Amino acid sequence: MSDDPKSSESSLESHPEAHLTPIAADPALYDTDSNDYDMNETFSVTSSVFEFRCENGRTYHRYKDGAYVLPNDEAEKDRLDAIHHLYLVLLDGKLCLAPIESPKRILDVGTGTGIWAIEMADAYTEATVIGTDLSPIQPEWVPENCMFEIDDAESEWTYPPDHFDFIHSRHLAQSIKDWDLYASQLFRHTKPGGYVELAEHDYTLYSDDGTYRPGLALYRYMSLISEAALTAGFSDIAPRMGRLLQGAGFVDVKIAVKKLPWAPWAQDEKLKELGYWSLLGLSNVAFEAFGMALFTRYHNFKPDEVKELCEAARKDVWDKRVHAYHLHYVVTARKPE
Repeated sequence: MSDDPKSSESSLESHPEAHLTPIAADPALYDTDSNDYDMNETFSVTSSVFEFRCENGRTYHRYKDGAYVLPNDEAEKDRLDAIHHLYLVLLDGKLCLAPIESPKRILDVGTGTGIWAIEMADAYTEATVIGTDLSPIQPEWVPENCMFEIDDAESEWTYPPDHFDFIHSRHLAQSIKDWDLYASQLFRHTKPGGYVELAEHDYTLYSDDGTYRPGLALYRYMSLISEAALTAGFSDIAPRMGRLLQGAGFVDVKIAVKKLPWAPWAQDEKLKELGYWSLLGLSNVAFEAFGMALFTRYHNFKPDEVKELCEAARKDVWDKRVHAYHLHYVVTARKPE
């Protein structure tokens, strides 16, 4: 495919974004009178842990209350599973980019619905796969070699040192505050010769043709999200993950940067498919998932004000004339022998 965005395998010294190919918009977008997309084209713990806190119509985890600002209700679980499929498309069907071979112990930090851990357990039947999360929202019926634990990634890990062949985490930018501590725990508990893989997206939206711009509700939404996240103590870690792992002692650090359109406006077929999955995950519920807690807690928004802004931002994403995307960073690294 001629316009596939080049997943940039960059050195830590260069700026990965500079190597990414601009995304061409599909001229066929404007063959109809509507400016919106047609989605018909798509495609065991104690009982107290389950006492989720309800706030502004969404439920949040009770364990380590406030450590994670996204909800854990059914709508959010559906969104997380859609994001998992999006990553499969983004990574060409691969569950990870790390060159692991016959791993025996795998850890998925911030496992969410557990879908990645379950699929890894199916793919590596000789491995024991553990998924940890603040919320017990994982299914009860899982492969025999897969298990889930309630845990906080920023607490002291109780696993033995040099224990895991592979540690994976994805989308913890609004969960981890002390990334240096997190990296040191990754290093301590990875087996020599083992790998880690971190996947995060940055807080910034882009467009190659200037259609994402100030004045859009989407632009205001993203600006306020960034401000609130920083106020809450969450940093834009994605562009810094390579240096973070290198500083912790890892070697063979590789950074893959991929453009992800927020809607199916791209001419390239793979990017268009990614855009459909993004659009599916960026329903009004998703905008609220990211914005409700941050806006009401740190911008003093009323719930109705949050919903109004989320709906306006959603309409901008659904507008064929807005060609927004953001960058996803997938960083792999190896612990020295």
